[in-house]
Amino acid sequence: MEAIQEFLANILPLIRLGAIFLGAYAVLLWAASVLWAYRDIRRRTEDVSVQVLAVGIVLLLPFLGIPLHLILRPPQTLAEKYERTLEEEFLRRDLEEQFVCPECQRPIEPDYLFCPHCHTQLRRRCDACQKVVDLTWRICPYCGHSQTGSAPTVRAEAYAVAPPVEVNQR
Repeated sequence: MEAIQEFLANILPLIRLGAIFLGAYAVLLWAASVLWAYRDIRRRTEDVSVQVLAVGIVLLLPFLGIPLHLILRPPQTLAEKYERTLEEEFLRRDLEEQFVCPECQRPIEPDYLFCPHCHTQLRRRCDACQKVVDLTWRICPYCGHSQTGSAPTVRAEAYAVAPPVEVNQR
């Protein structure tokens, strides 16, 4: 019996030391979980009240706050949300039929005769019915009139441009 008491007396400081290390590890793990929750929620929302709530849950409920945070947090980070909106915008642009100038690649309307940006001729009027036809068409699809040759791409430099207006400063 004396041997058992002596063994327990020798091992008791080791058990206390192990308990201190285990407690310190638990505190560090709890502090790390609070820091992780703070960083995670900052990446997921800009709303300060939601950030405080998420960190408060993890801070006040050690080890139970992390599963709650994982359940309640927004599913996407702000960067993922931004990337998704960009992707949706590009997909929407691809679905919408956009007309662009073949010369400067700027958006134009489908019935423009000349590009308003670079003045490239885009279409011409039919000689017979005066409807707008493509430069490459040999006949008018509206009236069937044969078009006069293939018109080269011409810039609308010959069109008059209003001179700049002088502003009198008083």
